[in-house]
Amino acid sequence: MMDRIQGFLKKHARQQASDNGWNALPPYLRFFVPKKGYREVRQWQGKEMRNLGRCVLGVLSVVLSQPDSTQVEPFRCALTCVRSFLDFNMMAQYRSRTREAPS
Repeated sequence: MMDRIQGFLKKHARQQASDNGWNALPPYLRFFVPKKGYREVRQWQGKEMRNLGRCVLGVLSVVLSQPDSTQVEPFRCALTCVRSFLDFNMMAQYRSRTREAPS
């Protein structure tokens, strides 16, 4: 997924904004602040991948803000796609799934 996102960001000249957003993440409970920009990491560990999943949508929404008139629809579709993928990924981690809310 991140290869596709990086390709999308490169196409729209937003890679540097993505790195800046990634480096500007504040510390938070159970969240490890990345020491490097996304493109600087060569080998991802489990902890880094979990952090990526927690913040990729937030960083991407900031990076894709203020689109020009030709970018509005592609940016909206990209955010919807990433949000849907992350929702699926989170749901797939549950041991059981029901239509009812957990108690």
